[in-house]
Parts: sequence; structure tokens; C-alpha cells
Amino acid sequence: MTVLKVERPVEVSQGAGLNNLLDMDEGRRRLTAYATPVRIEDWAGPVAGPAEIEKTFGTKRSTLHDWQKRGAVIGLLKGERKHVFPLAQFVDGRPVRGMSDVTRIIGNPRAAWQWLIQPKPSIGGTPLDQLKAGKIDEVITAAGRDFG
Repeated sequence: MTVLKVERPVEVSQGAGLNNLLDMDEGRRRLTAYATPVRIEDWAGPVAGPAEIEKTFGTKRSTLHDWQKRGAVIGLLKGERKHVFPLAQFVDGRPVRGMSDVTRIIGNPRAAWQWLIQPKPSIGGTPLDQLKAGKIDEVITAAGRDFG
């Protein structure tokens, strides 16, 4: 290990910044004017709430909640408290194998879902499609490389 020897005190500087600081209200106003709201369905693909999942797949809400808690499925917050679930993560009404490993590595459900549906040339397609093809180890390795 190399130890750096400092011969005089280190100068602490704040830097000039890019412009004047904004107050919180003005910063929020500018961010709102700049940001474009996007519906979950526009970036996540088809989604459904617990009632629709139960009706479509016969999966009880308690089971869905347990899967979500264990990271076996990804629930995306829509509004203040309601979660919706991207339908592409289900095969025959069950979560795709390997999903809980991916969500454990990535942590954030939105980041995990975005990562899962983006093509990754290093693994030959989207991580979600690779999980469905049974290439769980390759996807877990890629998630660890990208987020670990």
C-alpha cells in the first residue's frame, strides 16, 4: 500500500458553481417545466393491478403480495400507494425464475425493471428474455457486473 505524504495543509475549496443558487420553490418550478410526465405503461409495457392479476391468472392477492415482498415479482408504484405489476414478468401466471436474485442485486424495483427490459448485447438480448430462456446464471452475473 502506498501512503501519500502531505507536506502542507490541504486547501478546501467550494468552487464557483455554474450560476447562482436557486431557492427550493424556483428549483421545483424549473424542474416541473423541464420534466415530462410519462405513464408507466409507456416505459414498462402492459401492467395490471392485484385485482386484474387475480382475475387473469387466478393468483390470490396474498400470494402476489408475498411474491413482491420476496422480490419474486416487481411491483411498480403508481400514484401514492398503489402498485401495478408488469405482465411480462409472469409465465403461466407465475413469476419468471431468477427474478428474486435480480431484485436482490439491484434493489430498486423501477431500476430493476428498466434493466430487465433493455437489450444487453453482452448476454444476447434483454435480461428478462434470458431469464425466460433459463439463462439465470448469465443474467445474475450481468446484474452483479452492472449493479454489484
